[in-house]
Amino acid sequence: MLKAKLDPQELTAEKIYKIVDEYMKSDQYASYFIAQGYYEGRQAILDRTAGSTNVDVNNRLVNNFPGYIVDVNVGYFLGKPITYTSAKKDAGILDELQDTFAYNDEQDENMVLGKSAAIKGTVYELLYADEEANVRFSPVQPENLIMIYNTLVEPEPIVAIRFWIVPDLFSDDETMHVTVYTDTQIIEYEGTGDSLNEIERKAHSFGAVPVIEYLNNDERQGDFDKVIQLIDAYDKAQSDLANDFESFADAFLLIRNMSGTEDDDLKEMRKKRVILVDDDGDASWLVKEINDGAQEHYKDRLQDDIHRFSLTPNLTDEKFAGNVTGIALQYKLWGIEQKAAQKERKFKKALQRRIELIFNFLSLKRKEFDWRDVSISFTRNAPPALPEIVEMVIKLRDFISDETLRAALPFIDDPAEEGRRVELQREGKVDLDEFNPVKETGFVTEPDEVRVAEEE
Repeated sequence: MLKAKLDPQELTAEKIYKIVDEYMKSDQYASYFIAQGYYEGRQAILDRTAGSTNVDVNNRLVNNFPGYIVDVNVGYFLGKPITYTSAKKDAGILDELQDTFAYNDEQDENMVLGKSAAIKGTVYELLYADEEANVRFSPVQPENLIMIYNTLVEPEPIVAIRFWIVPDLFSDDETMHVTVYTDTQIIEYEGTGDSLNEIERKAHSFGAVPVIEYLNNDERQGDFDKVIQLIDAYDKAQSDLANDFESFADAFLLIRNMSGTEDDDLKEMRKKRVILVDDDGDASWLVKEINDGAQEHYKDRLQDDIHRFSLTPNLTDEKFAGNVTGIALQYKLWGIEQKAAQKERKFKKALQRRIELIFNFLSLKRKEFDWRDVSISFTRNAPPALPEIVEMVIKLRDFISDETLRAALPFIDDPAEEGRRVELQREGKVDLDEFNPVKETGFVTEPDEVRVAEEE
């Protein structure tokens, strides 16, 4: 994060180029490509040369723990759609959000943002208006954007600089494209070499810098940052073991006191499969004994440490058997739940900012909404222990309100609406089979139609 006392009006093309140039030379910029490479399986073991090993072979086995860690954590955190509710059901606030979110494939967008943040520690989202004045939002990777914050106790973004380089297919020339976003303007630059020229300047209507940062945690670390060295050690151990097996796959024939043996003699032995030895001679196989037990123990320890320090459960472990009770499963998922809780706080803050910017834009159409009227809920993508939950609900019926108990049931999206349906059913005025299910949009909405049964 770049913090500075900066007046956006003082940003010249020369200063912008200098900021981008220094950023592209920084270790932070390089780290994003390294992290993405690790996730995709391009790990340090691939850089090992044959001369760095003690044998002629050079196996370079990649064990993609980073991909596993990210996919499990993101799936647990965002595998189920985020839901949005509002107490102001008659204001049309959810309808407006639903239209905007559906237009932008919001669920898929959230998964992309969550995955990128888990890999690189942070990711950005750009909001803009299309030609039909619809709000659009799209992810921007951190290696393509610089966010500059002010120096307040709670830093706020004052400028976002998005940049990308386009190579010329027919020469070695490259063109740098830069877009600067302030709280009121969008400024386009373009240039080659070490200079930029302003191309276009226009206003926007989001009321703030239309770029949002989605943090993975306060430290801006990816999910596997803390265990990269352990992963490298595991790759090396696995590769060295493969080298040992490959180097000594064939045993050597040891012939003692037969120094006069010629190559023709060896060919004859191989052909007739018979060895004639002198009285004091001997022939035996020379085989290297590999202590694979110690190596396997070492790799198991590394694997356990990778899962332990990344707070990611090993789902292939026998401890995750199908007969694990709900309480026991919660304890096994305790580590990943702590990580998901951190992610949720950061992600929710960014989503609130997204909704605020959308409402700022909609205010131009005289649609005044307050982002604080929208509640955001996350649901963990874990197998629910339904029997235990139902048993708990039954036991607490005399002590807790029905709406609170309904909220504890994972298959009920809107406890208040479910209560209303129960009342209608008790009065014999509605057939629950005629209700349309809640659509897979993440929104809790009113049913499309309520068909009242005919009174006899």
